[in-house]
Amino acid sequence: MRQLPEPYSSRRDTITFVICLIFAVTARLTPVTYAEAIASTIRETVLSPFLSLQDEIQQLRVWRVRFEEISARADSVSAIAGNVQGLMQENARLRAILGLRARMPVHHIAAEVLFQTQQTEGTTIIVSAGEREGVRRWAPVVAVGGLVGSVQTVDRNTSVVHTWTHPNFGAAVTALGDSVVGLVGPRFGEGATMMLELRDVSYEGEIPEGTTIFTSGLGGVYPRGIPVGRIRGVLDDRVGWSRSFLVEPAIHPAAVSHVLILLAETEDLSGAFERRQ
Repeated sequence: MRQLPEPYSSRRDTITFVICLIFAVTARLTPVTYAEAIASTIRETVLSPFLSLQDEIQQLRVWRVRFEEISARADSVSAIAGNVQGLMQENARLRAILGLRARMPVHHIAAEVLFQTQQTEGTTIIVSAGEREGVRRWAPVVAVGGLVGSVQTVDRNTSVVHTWTHPNFGAAVTALGDSVVGLVGPRFGEGATMMLELRDVSYEGEIPEGTTIFTSGLGGVYPRGIPVGRIRGVLDDRVGWSRSFLVEPAIHPAAVSHVLILLAETEDLSGAFERRQ
């Protein structure tokens, strides 16, 4: 585009300024009625596209704010729905633990499984009860599903529980109305301690798959009648004078959020758990 000479450009600016000044003075001196009519005409003709564009921009701003509000509400609803599902599950677990407490014939205390920041290799859990609540070492620990383990370390407000996944765990158990007895402990290898192993069962002992095994009360740690797990098959068939069985645990420590710690000795807890063979 060719640039205009400087004198002509200056003259054009002066003419534009004079015209604008004339319009301004005219608008100032024009009666209000005529001025409003002229302004209305200008708005409806020259400024109409600009006013429409401004209105659309304002609407877009409003819609954007509303969209952000709706998105935030949708996120809140999703979060609440997730929390409700978790609360329902937690409520079911608490109802179950309350039902077990009502059936427990021995003095006990309920405790919560605490979040653990240290690596424990999945063999221990920390619970929210200790010396202040009367917890002692070797106190049996149970949950709704059955046996969890026993207390090994007692602090003032917390305790460390060795679960059935611990290498030192062992319990005397019985099945089929005391017709079969043996010792159960964690099974290592082929899935590590996700399963239990029932050992030292007489070679004459026949246990159908699906049979529930319970603590026998022998050994002085675990009372009689606590579910330990279900038979899932024979590991070795009549090797020597005994045989072993694979046992699916009644409950896994990772799924436990609340436990019951038995504070007094008792001989039999058969009535506290459902006996299903």
